[in-house]
Amino acid sequence: MMTLIAFLFFVISFLLLLTVVILFQLITVSQENKKLSIIISSLQNLSREVYKLTDQTRFMSAMWETLKEVTNADEFTYFVFDGRDTLIPEYVSGIYKNEILKVRLKLGEGFTGRVATTREPAFLNEANKNPISKHIPGTPHEESSLLATPITFNNKLYGAILLTKLQGKKFNKEELKITEIFTNMVASLIASQDHITTIKNGFTGLISVLVKSVELKDTYSAYHSLRVSLISEAIAKEMNLPDAEVYRCKIGGLLHDIGKIGVPEDLLKTDKPMDVSKSEIILKHPEIGYNLLKKVALLDDIADTVLYHHEWYNGDGYPKGLKGEQIPISSRVISVADAIDAMYHGRPYSQRKSIEEICNELEKWSSKQFDLKVVLAAIQSRSKIEEILVNEFNESIEDYGKIFENI
Repeated sequence: MMTLIAFLFFVISFLLLLTVVILFQLITVSQENKKLSIIISSLQNLSREVYKLTDQTRFMSAMWETLKEVTNADEFTYFVFDGRDTLIPEYVSGIYKNEILKVRLKLGEGFTGRVATTREPAFLNEANKNPISKHIPGTPHEESSLLATPITFNNKLYGAILLTKLQGKKFNKEELKITEIFTNMVASLIASQDHITTIKNGFTGLISVLVKSVELKDTYSAYHSLRVSLISEAIAKEMNLPDAEVYRCKIGGLLHDIGKIGVPEDLLKTDKPMDVSKSEIILKHPEIGYNLLKKVALLDDIADTVLYHHEWYNGDGYPKGLKGEQIPISSRVISVADAIDAMYHGRPYSQRKSIEEICNELEKWSSKQFDLKVVLAAIQSRSKIEEILVNEFNESIEDYGKIFENI
C-alpha cells in the first residue's frame, strides 16, 4: 500500500513538474513570438520610412523604441561621421543625454571608435571594467555594457549606433544581430539621402551655369531670371497648382530665356529699333531653349514650358500660335511673371512702371495676352511680388539657395 502511495506521489510530482516546464516553455515561446512580432512590425514600418526618405531623427526615434523593447537597453546614441576623423553624437536618448551630446570620438578611440574603424559590429559586457571603453565626463562609474554597430554603405562610413545597458545588464549575440539589421536600414536611408543630395547639387550646378551663361551675354538678364522664377512660384502657389506645376514654374522661370545663348550678343544688347530679319532671330530663342533642354534628361520636362512662354492667350503669340488652355499652365504663369518684371525694371525700349500701373496693364491685357486666372492670382499676390521686385539680390544665382529648396 505504501509503495503504491509513493508511486502515485512520484507520478503526481512528475506531472506537476512537467506541467511547470511546459508552462515555462509556453511562456518563453510566447515572449519570443511577441519579440519577433515587434521586430517584424517595426521592420515593416521602418522600411516604408526608408522608401519615403524620411527625416533621420524621426527614423532614429522609431528605431530606438523597438530596440529598447527587444534588447532592454537603457541608452541610444547615433553618431555621425564628419567625413574626416571624428564621430559626433546627433541623436541621443537616455538619462545621460546632455553629457553624451558633448562627446567627440576620434576614429579608433573608445569602444565605438574602434567599431567604426574596423567596420565590425560588436558588444562589450562589463565595459566599465575594460580599458577599451571611454568614460564620459559627468557620468558615474557604474556597471554598464555596450553594443555598437557601424553605419556603412558601399564601404563608405556614415557613422555608428551605440546601445548602452546599465545596472549590470548584459548584451548577447541575438541582440547584436537584431541591432545590426536595423542599422543596415539606417545605412540605406542615409546613403539614399546622400546620393540624392549629390544629384541635386549636380542639377542645381547645371542650372546655375546655364543661367549664368545667358547673363554674361545679356546684361539685362542679370537677376531677371531669378525674379521671374520667384514671381512664377508665388503665382503658382496662389493658384494652388499641383507641386509638379509649381516646380515647372519655378525652374521654367529660371530657364525661360536660356535660348538667348543662341542669339548674337550685339542683338541682345542693342537699344535701337531692329528690322524684321533681326527681330526674327530674337523670336527664335524659345525654340532654341526648347531644343537645348530636350537634350538634358533632368530638364526635358521643362522644355515645353520654355517653348510656349511667349504664346498669347488669344493665339497671337509665338512660336506656334497656341491659344487658351492649349498653352501649358506653367508657360501662362511665366508669361505674366516675365511681363511683371520687364515692366517694373524697364527695358531699353520702354519706361519703368509702378506696381499700380503694372496691375492695370495686366488687367487690360487679360484674355488677350494673358490668362485672366493667372492675372488675378498675380494681383492677389501683389505684396509678395513687390518684395521680390525691390530685392537687390546681392547673391549670385548659384549662391541663392532658396530657389532650389524642395527640388
